[in-house]
Amino acid sequence: MPTGIRKIGAWLFVMTLALYGATTGGSMATDIMSYEVTKGIVESRTVAMSGNIFNMDAHRGVDGRYYAPYGIGHAVYSIPFYLAGRAAESWGGMRIARSEALRKAGFVVGSAVAAALTVWITFLFAWRLTARADSAVKTALTLGFPTILWPYAKFGFSAPLAALCITAGTYGVWAGMRLARPSMLFLGGAGLGCAVLVRHELILVCLPVALWIAAESRWEWRDTIRRGLMAGSPVVVAILVTLVYNVTRFGNPIDTGYLRDVTVKEGSFLVGFTGFIVSPGGSLFIYSPVLLAGCVALAGMFRHDRRTAALFAGEVLVLMCFYASFAHWDADRSYGPRYLLPVIPLLVMPLAAWFAAPQRPRTRYLLAAIVCLSVFVQLPAVLVDFTKVGYTKEVGPLTWEQRTWTWRAAELTLNTKASLKAVPTNLGYLARNKRPVLQEPHGEARDFSEQFAFSLDFWWLYLFYLGAVSAPVSLALGLGCIAFAMFAAWNLRSIEPRAKQLPRQN
Repeated sequence: MPTGIRKIGAWLFVMTLALYGATTGGSMATDIMSYEVTKGIVESRTVAMSGNIFNMDAHRGVDGRYYAPYGIGHAVYSIPFYLAGRAAESWGGMRIARSEALRKAGFVVGSAVAAALTVWITFLFAWRLTARADSAVKTALTLGFPTILWPYAKFGFSAPLAALCITAGTYGVWAGMRLARPSMLFLGGAGLGCAVLVRHELILVCLPVALWIAAESRWEWRDTIRRGLMAGSPVVVAILVTLVYNVTRFGNPIDTGYLRDVTVKEGSFLVGFTGFIVSPGGSLFIYSPVLLAGCVALAGMFRHDRRTAALFAGEVLVLMCFYASFAHWDADRSYGPRYLLPVIPLLVMPLAAWFAAPQRPRTRYLLAAIVCLSVFVQLPAVLVDFTKVGYTKEVGPLTWEQRTWTWRAAELTLNTKASLKAVPTNLGYLARNKRPVLQEPHGEARDFSEQFAFSLDFWWLYLFYLGAVSAPVSLALGLGCIAFAMFAAWNLRSIEPRAKQLPRQN
């Protein structure tokens, strides 16, 4: 890969990570169980949780201890971030509010890093598709900020890591086949294997990938088997690790902890699929409007690269159909369809061809408008924590049906209202350098959920409200991250212009 492209990708990653860092809040959301596994590995050399975190007997293992029903991938990935948080806690005896707060915040930073890496790989993939670095940068940024990848870069969910694994795996397999590079094919398989270790059901994306390898091999069985083994061997290893992990925890190789979980119910496929399209609480296109353009671009991609288009479409549809069959297809406590985040980069990727091709002014303005609209849709979830504002006394109890199918209770509506209220409130606190009195939590609130429901969801603001820093220092921390992102953007634009249009290496 040319040096200019490497530099562009590196600065793009740094810029994205800096902006994610400026806007992250450090919320664990509902993925506290993965944190518990990371904590157990580091502190006690065990994958068991410290207790029955969600009071669910389905998580009880064969030894009487409790285990998370997820794959071990997210917990292992988060170890260095947990260690960084623990080091920050021990440095100078530093303590912020409750115990483990900084360790949990470190755990969440892993999501920001995974999301920024996903943006970087999307850039590399888009450049391979178009041979245009400028269009590849636009494609990567379209993923990074106008889609729900941005809000989820702020939380401890495994979705950003799953998106990284799927995007890296697909890119590796694609590049390995198209560029005749066996090492890339193997690395692509490793990415897909890691996806399986993060969330077991992501094994489903291997089906369209396997069919694509066969199609690229022109259905020659010898070539298909040889290349399939190269890409599939890491996936097989991941499956074996998962089976052993399940036996160790629950005594059954196919029991991940969900087999006895009463909250995992089969629902109407038609309802779930329709919800992914049009529901106010879980629509892919309401919470990331730019994906409408992505779908149109994907349809156009069938005319000039049918196989790649089929690969992208196959991976998206197989996961949509799987999750649509569940009663809680929207993942609950989510801003948009969290379960589908791992395949959103594949719906953005076809836009690279649009950005590379000459467009009529009307088409160009329309595309710019939908990108800007998508950014504005993400802002309410970036400004305030949807896992907090949706469960306060002011909002009151809401049913799952109300949150999913009514605009009044949808997260987009609740977050928008909360943002309009929180921005002037927080600016007032900062201007006066005055902290509000924090209230005790109650009801469904977890950790600081209700106490900080008034706050913009930024870590540097939380430091101010907890009394760790003054208002000027808090603002300096936030603006420092933004300034560093601007510095990275300046370096990105100043790279030699001839590096912006380099031919693909075939």
